[in-house]
Amino acid sequence: MAESNVLIVGAGPVGLAAAIELGRQGTPVRIVDSSESRTGLSKAVGINVQSLELLEPSGVTERLLAAGIRIRRANLWLDGRPLVSLDLSLVRHRFNFLLALSQSETERILAEALGDLGIDVERRTTLVGLEEAGGGIRARMTLPDGSETQHVAGTLLGADGARSTVRKALDIDFVGARYENTWSLADVTLSWSHGYSDVNLFLSTAGPMLFTVPIGPDRIRAISQTDDALGLLPADSLVTKVHWQSVFHVALRQAAHYQGGNAFLAGDAAHVHSPAGGRGMNLGFWDACSFARRHADGTLAGYEAERHPIGARILAITDRMFRIASLPPGLGQMARNAAMRTVAQLPIVQRRIAPQLLGIET
Repeated sequence: MAESNVLIVGAGPVGLAAAIELGRQGTPVRIVDSSESRTGLSKAVGINVQSLELLEPSGVTERLLAAGIRIRRANLWLDGRPLVSLDLSLVRHRFNFLLALSQSETERILAEALGDLGIDVERRTTLVGLEEAGGGIRARMTLPDGSETQHVAGTLLGADGARSTVRKALDIDFVGARYENTWSLADVTLSWSHGYSDVNLFLSTAGPMLFTVPIGPDRIRAISQTDDALGLLPADSLVTKVHWQSVFHVALRQAAHYQGGNAFLAGDAAHVHSPAGGRGMNLGFWDACSFARRHADGTLAGYEAERHPIGARILAITDRMFRIASLPPGLGQMARNAAMRTVAQLPIVQRRIAPQLLGIET
């Protein structure tokens, strides 16, 4: 099989975005994935401003905007009473909103854009080993028929998720720990008084929190750091259909290194964190586009020095947001609530908070 300049392992949103950016720049790319098809689940649902900017040159942003829901307000509630409402449209940016879209749709759009470049994902193709080879990487893979093949590429990008085979093959530590909480999510159609246009964070003096975001004209994602997100819905909620439910654990981990020789890591292969702030997939898009840019510029040697500190910063932000939102009853929670009722209401404060929620990097 012909050699390519870059072999991408993993065809989730991050791997697809990297392949698009590389292909757009004329770099020969081969992208493989062990799964039989792209995800049919909603999974990551928020696309922030930075991602829209990064994906705009390829034309992907226009497609995403046509498919997604533009969210311009975030409401915080305490024990069922309004605490503060953040107007995201106060941000002075042409993308003054958060775009909500099911990951299954995001992957569909990315795969179509990649196909337009003449690049297809090779499904049911699994990486089983890799080694440095003459200034490049030799990857051993099993094909759909079970046979094994070898492929030599100048560079390999591991975008193969939290259980990354690439990261393990490079013997890179995934440093961190799992949160104690059991998390749950549910994608539902429901009748309630909060509509289908805003995100809502429902806080409770008892401790548990619930976050909701619209992901379709008649569908809401509910997520909580408990094992029963639906049980925390407001009392006036009537769920008419459950589209997907999941119970899971969340970890805060970062790869000790993002590079091993001519192999690199991006997305969940390099970092995982809580859903707070909706930064996971977006941080992966940032990795992917940085990798492609540096490949084109011949500056891949600086990829880890750029990406690792940024990843550490975003992980710290999401951890802080999660811990503030989930404060147990006590003085800390009282201080948080008082600040939200007063200071967070001020337009000048909202103009500082909104860019952070939208993922605008300054």
